[in-house]
Amino acid sequence: MTNTVTTAAPTRLLVLEDDPGLQSFLHTLLQSQGYQCQIHAEGQQGFTLLKEHSFDLILLDLGLADMDGIEWLQQLRSWSEVPVIVISARGKEQDKVRALDSGANDYVTKPFSSAELLARVRATLRQQQKTAKPLAFADIKLDPVQRIVTKAGEQVHLTKTEYDILLLLVRHLGSALTHNQILQQVWGEHYQDRPEYIRVHMAQLRQKLEDNPSAPRHLKTEAGVGYRLCE
Repeated sequence: MTNTVTTAAPTRLLVLEDDPGLQSFLHTLLQSQGYQCQIHAEGQQGFTLLKEHSFDLILLDLGLADMDGIEWLQQLRSWSEVPVIVISARGKEQDKVRALDSGANDYVTKPFSSAELLARVRATLRQQQKTAKPLAFADIKLDPVQRIVTKAGEQVHLTKTEYDILLLLVRHLGSALTHNQILQQVWGEHYQDRPEYIRVHMAQLRQKLEDNPSAPRHLKTEAGVGYRLCE
């Protein structure tokens, strides 16, 4: 178990926008407010980054370079709850309704002012902090906002994949999750019938969180099915 000092992590934003001029504008604007941001034009690149890194908020243009933003949003919501603000020139009511129904947290129509966008970003982040309350079992606590895990008050370092698996199990405390449920929620909808992907990470989680990893009290295996988290 690795113990580290707890520090407030900077707010990380992922911006998916294919217009070079708007990319530059958004980068300058967001950086000036202290946000860390990465900007890309392609939705697939966005998925890759989300599987490798943690982001607090996504700004999503509906006209991406490689796919439609609504389709991208629908795929995202099959495995992630990270908040999304749509920024789009599509200003019709049906476009806004479709985006919100597909999982967007807010919708800003282009052109927009810097003040409006920043206000929407702050409001969405505040709402996320209100709803993302710390989760716990036994002496282990998770803070889904800062993605911090502690055991008996000491911080435990988890990889992104380990954290995502643990968070999924905590949110379904007491329920058995199949291998495919975990694979689709953590790795994505195209990953099925690959339980070995999970097995390695579960072994690592047990080493870091269980008092006796060889006889786990909390991270239980459901033979032939998947895994269950028990208090």
